[in-house]
Amino acid sequence: MKRYSIVFDNKCAVCNTGVKTLTSIGVMDLDQGIELDQFHKNSLACNVDPERACDEMAVINNESLEVSYGYDGYVKLLDVRHKKISKLLSKNIVKLFINPLYLFLASNRRVIAPIQPSSTTCSPKLKKPYRIAFLTLAALTAGVITYLKGSLLSRYELFNFLTGWKLITITGFGWLFTAILYQKSNKWDYWGHLAMIALMAIFIQIIGLLGFLFSPNIIWIIGSMILSDLLMIWMHYRRIKILGANQKQTLVWWLILHLTAAGMTFFYMKVTL
Repeated sequence: MKRYSIVFDNKCAVCNTGVKTLTSIGVMDLDQGIELDQFHKNSLACNVDPERACDEMAVINNESLEVSYGYDGYVKLLDVRHKKISKLLSKNIVKLFINPLYLFLASNRRVIAPIQPSSTTCSPKLKKPYRIAFLTLAALTAGVITYLKGSLLSRYELFNFLTGWKLITITGFGWLFTAILYQKSNKWDYWGHLAMIALMAIFIQIIGLLGFLFSPNIIWIIGSMILSDLLMIWMHYRRIKILGANQKQTLVWWLILHLTAAGMTFFYMKVTL
């Protein structure tokens, strides 16, 4: 009999990918996985806490029925076939650095890869420090890329009123105002979705910046901005639908982003002239 089985959130794209990765590297077999929405039907999972298993993957010792969660569970799985790696990861200093990363991903997985909830979909507990970390990461990434983009655009006569910092204010205030104005009970989820939308838009713009570096042409910058805008509209519409909110919020968000951007751009152009 295999030593361990795992209970994982099968409605989570990130979790499913994790299970497939563990299988592909030989840490576990597919038949060792127990889907979270079906675990209560499995006698092995009698000691599993369903709420904690929603927050962190549960690993069950098939003989003792002892349950480990999250990082500790991964270490035990690795110990079966990769003892040296398991020994390394079990060290406190290593766990100190890697465990927060696991908790960060686990806590934010519903905004990283959202799903349409159903009666069997679990809801991970909101851990505000990890959500704040996600929002901060998104803001810093967007800030750096936007600053670089502003510096590139300022080289052209049409955009000579710009600097990196000015473009940050032009594009950033709308996101900030949208977040401040949205104060409903699910605001932390919505803020997380906004951060993910911004990150995907920035990813498109990174491609544009790389294209510009290899083939300097303003089309790369303008084209990436148009594509990222279209992607953001689609993502926002889909995520608002998943949240069960009114799509009026999509229109409000889009108007705030573009009206503040237009206003700030006009102001900087007028000041420069």
